[in-house]
Amino acid sequence: MAKAYVEAFGCWLAKADAEVIRQRLGLVPVARPEDADVILVYTCAVREDGEVRQLARIRELAGLGREMIVAGCLARLRPHTVKSLAPHAELIYPSQVEGGREREMRVLPRFEGGLVYVVPLQVGCLGNCTFCATKYTRGGAGYVKSADPDEVIRHVKKAVEGGAREIYLTGQDVITYGFDARWRSGWTLPDLLERLLREVDGEYRVRIGMSEPWVFERFADQILDIVKRDRRVYRYFHLPVQSGSDRVLKAMGRRYTVDEYKELIRKIRRVLGEPVFIATDIIVGFPGEEWEDFLATVKLVEELQFDKVHVARFSPRPFTEAAVMPRQVPDAEKKRRSKILSEVALRVAHLRNGARVGSRDVVLITEVDHGLVVGRAGDYRQVVVKRGPGDGLLGQFVEVVVAGAGPVYLYGDVIGELVPRGTSSTPSPSSFAQELATSS
Repeated sequence: MAKAYVEAFGCWLAKADAEVIRQRLGLVPVARPEDADVILVYTCAVREDGEVRQLARIRELAGLGREMIVAGCLARLRPHTVKSLAPHAELIYPSQVEGGREREMRVLPRFEGGLVYVVPLQVGCLGNCTFCATKYTRGGAGYVKSADPDEVIRHVKKAVEGGAREIYLTGQDVITYGFDARWRSGWTLPDLLERLLREVDGEYRVRIGMSEPWVFERFADQILDIVKRDRRVYRYFHLPVQSGSDRVLKAMGRRYTVDEYKELIRKIRRVLGEPVFIATDIIVGFPGEEWEDFLATVKLVEELQFDKVHVARFSPRPFTEAAVMPRQVPDAEKKRRSKILSEVALRVAHLRNGARVGSRDVVLITEVDHGLVVGRAGDYRQVVVKRGPGDGLLGQFVEVVVAGAGPVYLYGDVIGELVPRGTSSTPSPSSFAQELATSS
């Protein structure tokens, strides 16, 4: 069988799409491009700086002379540029991932081992943001395609039976799952989550992907009820706010106010309590953003105490309304604002993590990174545990007491293994809370 080297840029949906293409073509993955018969690059078009890096990488890989496929959003947005750098490359657009002319979400990636299974639930979104090029490459402004719930459950079952411990429910805007089925019974994200947790036995954790706040609010009560009841769902929410200024939000085409967003975050923390992890995205230097608007964003980060902030400098994308708006912010000023906000966000994250010192949690060990054993707490927070990489904890649930904290990681001591090594039986997720209560 032909061998493929795969590089996927951008979101988890891009990574899942790359796997669908590779599997559909019957290609065996290899770790180095020099060992491949085919090189597959799946691209992202969200950011201008990312585009520059990807185009340079495409040119570099094209120089190896292998058969080449360039897929994804940048292939759709910049086809002539890509072809000029890799004339022999075949281009595959996001709508063609399944091999047809339209994306129907009928093909999901097969699980082929590892601890993580990424399952794409949907493509498209209900928004029409003025800065977004993805609405042209994948679909937006009401275009949504969702995977059949029966197929999702079937694939997740196989993955968990095959050893997967983390299930990533991903999509362009995952909370819109089932919109194309008019959100009928069984075709909403809460319905899918309930069914998955009920029908898929085993020890695993589920991470819910990025959701637009104004759609998430519609299903918030149901989602929070599920997360509160079942420890198998990470207490993690990725809800992009983009700005702390109502004036800028309106110019962006966002469909909520700052106060509405604040109330959503307060509701999550009020219902779930701590720990809970809130991640957000913010764009600085949007056209027309005044210093007062930026200060309002800084104030919002300090007030809501986000656990993670993805700070991006505005970059004009082709075909978008924002690219031709007046009063573009100079690059030097965007860079300055980005630096200020990033420092504030790290300081806030450090404070949030510091509040966890002395607490206990159940951590799923997910990777060994440069000799460090790293896991995920119940709220998806990263925890470095004090064990050697040869201790065999990968894929295990362990009880940890948090001994230290930085802006990104918690540092913990393992005080008990909830899943004994070398055994196949594991405690139920509901027993985790009981074990922690007993041990404390």
